[in-house]
Amino acid sequence: MRRLLTMILALVLLLAACGGGDSGGNPAPPPGTAYAQEIGQGGTVFRFEATDNTGAHTAWDVRTDEETVGAALLAVGLIAGDETDFGLMVTEVNGVTADWDATQAFWAFYIDGEFAMTGADTTYIESGATYAFVYTES
Repeated sequence: MRRLLTMILALVLLLAACGGGDSGGNPAPPPGTAYAQEIGQGGTVFRFEATDNTGAHTAWDVRTDEETVGAALLAVGLIAGDETDFGLMVTEVNGVTADWDATQAFWAFYIDGEFAMTGADTTYIESGATYAFVYTES
């Protein structure tokens, strides 16, 4: 009897440790990640992620018919910026502004986790790629 109770207790503890889901049956996201929200309309879909000045991470599956990441993100209102001689200077992502003049902050652009060598407005969308902006202070 004691052995049976020990086994039941071990099973209950194991199930409690593995649970982590909400009442809807969906598991909670791991720390530092977020579920993707769908946004936009179009035949092409790509993942876009943003990490803001508080470290909050948000992800979207962006649907678009645009050719470049920048055009797609502008069209759905996820980024804003200024046109310069060098292209689009992204100053706002998901409503959060990075002000270089005030705090030497900027939005760093990444493709599949690697710092991008192109701007969002000149980066053509590739199927399966993940694009991200990360709030960065110098």
